[in-house]
Amino acid sequence: MQLLSQGAQYTISAIIALAREPMGKAVSAGDLARPLNCPAAYLSQTLARLVPHKIIDTRRGLNGGVYLLKEPKDIRLIDIVNAIDGSDFFEKCFLGIPGCGHIEPCPFHETWANMRTEIQMWLENTTIEDASSGMTEEWFDLRLKFDRRR
Repeated sequence: MQLLSQGAQYTISAIIALAREPMGKAVSAGDLARPLNCPAAYLSQTLARLVPHKIIDTRRGLNGGVYLLKEPKDIRLIDIVNAIDGSDFFEKCFLGIPGCGHIEPCPFHETWANMRTEIQMWLENTTIEDASSGMTEEWFDLRLKFDRRR
């Protein structure tokens, strides 16, 4: 079962990679997308959703790209998930049944409501810094490290 959209997964991974760069240093979406095997245009679109939330900004030109506006310790996973996927995840029925709720619950309603709350709390309490610090350099180098092609 996939809890987050592929866009949210790509974006979180890209932000973790970007967080390892000095603050204010711009990186192209193409460079960030390569190790993710993600189309650069798609990643660029999902990253653009973070701009209004003041998580990243963009810079045009030769040394352009995206860069963090916040320190990794100040970027919560929930901020990224809400910017990319919205908050619908925390309101939807596990089975996708319209009208499922306290009055007419599906068989999984109570269990899923409790699990959603736990997941939401974890996303609220986990930062990009937490996620990054949980990775070994070897794991990061194999999966997220980008190679500047410039």
